[in-house]
Amino acid sequence: MGVRLAELRYGEGRSLEITVGRDEHFIKRLEAFSDVVIGFSLALLALSLIVPNHAATLATHYLWLVAYVWTFAFVCSMWASHTWTFRHVFVPTPGSVMLNYAKLGLIVLLIFSVQVLLRAFDQGDARDVIVANELYWGCLVAYWIVAGAILAVGMRARGAALPPEVARNCLRRIWRIAAAAPLTVAGIVIAAHGAPSQTATTIALYMIVGIAAGAFAGRLATRRSAP
Repeated sequence: MGVRLAELRYGEGRSLEITVGRDEHFIKRLEAFSDVVIGFSLALLALSLIVPNHAATLATHYLWLVAYVWTFAFVCSMWASHTWTFRHVFVPTPGSVMLNYAKLGLIVLLIFSVQVLLRAFDQGDARDVIVANELYWGCLVAYWIVAGAILAVGMRARGAALPPEVARNCLRRIWRIAAAAPLTVAGIVIAAHGAPSQTATTIALYMIVGIAAGAFAGRLATRRSAP
């Protein structure tokens, strides 16, 4: 690249100067580190599976499979979202770098909470099941909020330099988070007063409604703002 220096608008009238070559190298290194953490999280998810004394137990107690597939799909979607963010939006400001570390920490904590949840279902009482669900879904909500903040920081820093289609995609993702996060929290609060066996189902339904509502609102908002 012939460009040695880029200037990004950041904040109210302030400018943030970054050396393109140096920052591109840092972003690549940070993305590689993030990939390692996400890959480790998937490995940790597999290692959390406990080999039973009898193989028939796997068929009669299938909760382990639901939790595994659900969380594996979530982590894969997190990796895809993370890759897109680094490719199109991420700007290595001190704040965004710290947010990225927080996001990786929440992914690892999410895997840990899966183990807590499965142990609660296997050995805990009703209260343990509810608290374990609150930990699991709370980690997911916190992850969404941090991921949305990274998108917002990148959009603000890049400003008009961000391609319109990328900006619209960012807004749609932020809208989904803005709707899904509070509705998932509402599901956590409501499920805490219901039957422990229905806690995860109740929260998941609220989450799905939130994602759908946010996707619709985001598409509508970007359609109106499109030139």
